[in-house]
Amino acid sequence: MHDKSQIEAAARNLVRRFGEDASHQADIRIAELEQHGEADSLEFWHFVRDAVQCLLRGHGSTKH
Repeated sequence: MHDKSQIEAAARNLVRRFGEDASHQADIRIAELEQHGEADSLEFWHFVRDAVQCLLRGHGSTKH
């Protein structure tokens, strides 16, 4: 299980850095991790992408 605060912090950082493109940037990272077989990191980034999507929809906090 991944730490919710780390997931939310990563999501907030992506949104701050990339704005509306943050979800796409998370998808790029997920694709890179898939290519390298990084299963543990891959799961984390799927959670981050979900959190980014919640932030972009204006839901603020996320549930994981």
